[in-house]
Amino acid sequence: MNKYLFLISISLLLVLSFSLYGEDWTNFRKDNFHSGRTSQLLQPPLVVKWKFNTQGKIVSSPAIAGDIVYFGSRDNTLYAIDKNTGSLIWKFKTDGWIDSSPAVKDERVYFSSRDGFFYCLDASKGDLIWKYQTKGGDCSSPLVDEGKVFFGSGYPNKTIYALDANNGEKIWEYETKQMVYSSPAIFGNKLFIGANDGDIYCLDKNKGSLLWRYHTSGGIYFASPAIDEERVYISPGNFDWAIYALELNSGNLLWKHIIEDRVSTPNYVSSPALSLDKVLVVCGYSQQYLYCLDKRKGTSFWKRELDSASRFGFSSSPCIAGDVVYVVSAQGKVKAISIENGELVWEYDLHSQVLSSPVVSDDLLFIATLDGSLYALTSLY
Repeated sequence: MNKYLFLISISLLLVLSFSLYGEDWTNFRKDNFHSGRTSQLLQPPLVVKWKFNTQGKIVSSPAIAGDIVYFGSRDNTLYAIDKNTGSLIWKFKTDGWIDSSPAVKDERVYFSSRDGFFYCLDASKGDLIWKYQTKGGDCSSPLVDEGKVFFGSGYPNKTIYALDANNGEKIWEYETKQMVYSSPAIFGNKLFIGANDGDIYCLDKNKGSLLWRYHTSGGIYFASPAIDEERVYISPGNFDWAIYALELNSGNLLWKHIIEDRVSTPNYVSSPALSLDKVLVVCGYSQQYLYCLDKRKGTSFWKRELDSASRFGFSSSPCIAGDVVYVVSAQGKVKAISIENGELVWEYDLHSQVLSSPVVSDDLLFIATLDGSLYALTSLY
């Protein structure tokens, strides 16, 4: 009997230690589905643990693998920072802004630069492995899956690329009607991405062939799709004041939630975050709100007022950690909000505008600002 109790105790300890161990956040919106969600708990109030300064605005959202935080800056540099101390590990210089959020896979880090090249670096040393010339002003955040790396290419291009993740050779490209700054999400053999033509594209990720596309009245800029097992969610932005849920296999419209606070200006939006039963999106101009909708019906659970939008055309995306959603207003107010009822749990002022999206790993919340700083905040208790 004691033997069985011992085995049960060990099993419980293993389960507990696994649940407490930090989850990586290896690309924009965390995973292939762009859930923007971690099962880790990070309970506010939070305090600043460290701050790292760059020489340019930061639009890129952090990616985390192991003990390293990767992000780009408008000082044309990709940085690798120690997650726990904030000290510089390495940096890599390009000839253009790095607004793309990096993706980390198999000891390599992938990202776009506005210098017209897509880069692959050694994740531990920062050495260049290969680069691919697009000749575009690229800021789409890549996704790596089954030996391929996928991303969009901006002006003057209108292209979605799939490259060999090992050597950078082109596998396929797909031409859209306008530029692509949105970032791809993947489910099974399907790749989903938006374009400035207002279309949401579903491509075969292995062949690059079109499976379906759905047209909105927006001009999809940085907004990127999020996926569950049945649906694709996106808020296109621009002059489209709505949040959409599409059937994953066909692209058929399942529901469309019209933003009640709409005005006659473009709608500046975030990418969605998905809990088990809710979809959360930042929308609005100039007044912005965090909207919480039922994933299956599109009906509203609650909304929380944020600050006014920035003038950059898009918004920081929310991050879900357990039962709390962290969202940063364009004016730099970090808010922890209860997913259950939308109540404000905690707030902190970074005193700088924010477009980068917050990320949670271990007991840390990472946020980058337009004054060129990356913050790591940790729980006070």
